[in-house]
Amino acid sequence: MATENSQPFRHMKWWGWGHEEVAFDDSNKPGLWPYLRRELQVPEGAAHTKAVAFESVQLPEIKRNEPFLAALRTRLAPDQIVEDKRSRLIHAAGKSFRDLWRLRQGLITVAPDCVVYPHSEDDVVAVIRAAVQHQVVVIPFGGGSNIAGCLEPHDQAGRMVVSLDMGRMHRVLEVDTHSLTARIQAGVYGPHMEEQLAAHNVTLGHFPDSFVHSTLGGWLATRSAGMQSDKYGKIEDMVLSLRMVTPQGTIVTRTVPKCANGIDVRQLCVGSEGILGVITEAVMQVHPQPAHKDYYGWLFPDFESGAASIHECMRRGCMPVITRLNDPQKTALSFAFKTSKPPLKEAVGKVVKWYLGKVRGIDFKKCCLMIVACEGDHATFHRVRQESANVFRKHGGVYLGVEPGRSFQRAKFDFPHLRDYVMDRNIMADVSETATTWANLLPSYYDTRRSIEQAIRDTGSAPWVGCHISHNYHSGASLYYTFGALQSKGRELAQYLYVKKAAEDAFMRNGGTLSHHHAVGSEHIPWVTDDISATGVAAVRALKHGLDPGGIMNPGKILPSENPLETWGLPESVARQFNNTGK
Repeated sequence: MATENSQPFRHMKWWGWGHEEVAFDDSNKPGLWPYLRRELQVPEGAAHTKAVAFESVQLPEIKRNEPFLAALRTRLAPDQIVEDKRSRLIHAAGKSFRDLWRLRQGLITVAPDCVVYPHSEDDVVAVIRAAVQHQVVVIPFGGGSNIAGCLEPHDQAGRMVVSLDMGRMHRVLEVDTHSLTARIQAGVYGPHMEEQLAAHNVTLGHFPDSFVHSTLGGWLATRSAGMQSDKYGKIEDMVLSLRMVTPQGTIVTRTVPKCANGIDVRQLCVGSEGILGVITEAVMQVHPQPAHKDYYGWLFPDFESGAASIHECMRRGCMPVITRLNDPQKTALSFAFKTSKPPLKEAVGKVVKWYLGKVRGIDFKKCCLMIVACEGDHATFHRVRQESANVFRKHGGVYLGVEPGRSFQRAKFDFPHLRDYVMDRNIMADVSETATTWANLLPSYYDTRRSIEQAIRDTGSAPWVGCHISHNYHSGASLYYTFGALQSKGRELAQYLYVKKAAEDAFMRNGGTLSHHHAVGSEHIPWVTDDISATGVAAVRALKHGLDPGGIMNPGKILPSENPLETWGLPESVARQFNNTGK
């Protein structure tokens, strides 16, 4: 296991997803690029555009607050305060489309002036105290995977900006196997955390798409959701207590299962996105490692029947740990994503497809793939698998066996690499997700999909829009949209923002939330007031002012300005241009 001051993690590449030596490989996916090229109407021989060379990137000049740095040097070791170009660049942004497009172009207008690595909560306290005294901005940094603009190091007052990288606070400090709790430092990355928990035969059960490159503190600060939320819930359902260092002192909550002590201060910290303070550790609810677990594939005749089957499983109490229902577009992409197979398996696959189409009456233009995972002790595993299968068959589902599910299991953390692949080909690709009630789910799905498709057409490109349901609750579920189009040359960011706005407007129109688990950051600020009301925004402002009166903690996030869309980057005049083009 790593020592306290070592780094059991590696930062992602500065211009994309994953480590420098890892890239998306389509050599064993012969159907993928032909499918994308056909759907997006990419011209034959279209040019590729790679990220600019690191050497050509110019960062803003460092602003040094020498009294602040002197205060830090009395407390921290030299290797805890770094200001080299690569470190500043890695911490200059997250991984939203807007972030990556600017990084790949070398258009870096803001960057932290230095990166600080605390080894302990005492180090965090020292940094925050010095920052308060010398008016230095602090931005907490986990793994850098955020796609909502939570990490942009911008300060309108022009103060020195510090990125506080929590990655060296990476230990599971204590596991109580009787109470099934674990006290964990906030900077631990997903794989390293699970490795430490596995030594006690327990798991947190939280596996977001960003699992490999994100941290517990980041999950808590952004209200993250993992693939197995159908069983374990979102991250806010797992936290029992936490510690958060603020400019006004350290918030400490008690480790108890439930309480009635007034306003839940713990939940004020969860989802605070670094604007109130720095989460340093948390006591989390953990679970025994499941004795049995397996993944499966099911094919439904349409999206409605798949959604109905999930709803019935929820009502009957037989929800698998994962039910990921792809709509027809996402299903087609999944089929195009298939790897090459030996001739015999290819022949068998053709027979199966013939059977599904001719005998079972599956329309491959409407069918929907669902990935299912079941886990638990012997009795629970087999009960849930059988009872859910009965429900799926009742709604027209066809069992595809274990291979589609196990294929998903092998590649489940690889999908974010696909965005770098398409951006190399000048394709805009991103996601927007929401949550709504079961009664609103299908109307919202169709209206939002139409809105995104029309917005892309307005920009002059052919649309690709897919959606999946992946987080399900007693009263509703999430809808997770993926969209793509050829970039509008010279108007790439405006095109993206125009399409993103169409998605968020549709969420609001259909009674959904602005985000189910990607946070507010700066990308979703224009819809905050609609989502939580003007009085709700005033409450957040009051909390911000009370804990951070100097405004040093991650400014410009969550709270809207007077003209949020203008600040966001999409002037009304630009939106009208696209709208007129589409008409």
